Amino acid sequence: MTHLTDQSSLDDLGSALSRATERDLRTANRRPVRRIALAVTVLAIIGTSTAAAAGLFTPKQVAAGMPAGAVIFTDTHPSCVQDAGAKVFHCTLSSAPPPETPDFTDAKELLVVDGKVAGGCIGKDRAGMTWDCYIGQDAVTHEIVSQDFLGQPAGPGRG
Repeated sequence: MTHLTDQSSLDDLGSALSRATERDLRTANRRPVRRIALAVTVLAIIGTSTAAAAGLFTPKQVAAGMPAGAVIFTDTHPSCVQDAGAKVFHCTLSSAPPPETPDFTDAKELLVVDGKVAGGCIGKDRAGMTWDCYIGQDAVTHEIVSQDFLGQPAGPGRG
């Protein structure tokens, strides 16, 4: 399965599926279940155009999204691995973030990919060297970001 990695790919896929749905609706009156299933698929893909599914991101994109979302990750050189369940990215920093707080455990920071809020990260240790990052709805579930903030334009901010 190929993973989509950018907004334009998602938009192109949504457009192609929309055209296919229109063509199918004009020519196939005998298959209402198939038409409904295709329409639901199109809506699901378009609805996730903010890349809310973790499968749309690579560990490298998540690592790059950390300093893009939070100033504390500047010059920390994060590296991430994706959990087998694809729900969480475990990230480690090469150097510690500035000591803005005495304990980074449970600190929450934004994750920004392609200039838009894609999720967020939670500090896992006192020194701020390990973080778990969540994409889309998973970040909302972990109370890192609100649902209406996902997909919004953003740049590096302070906690």
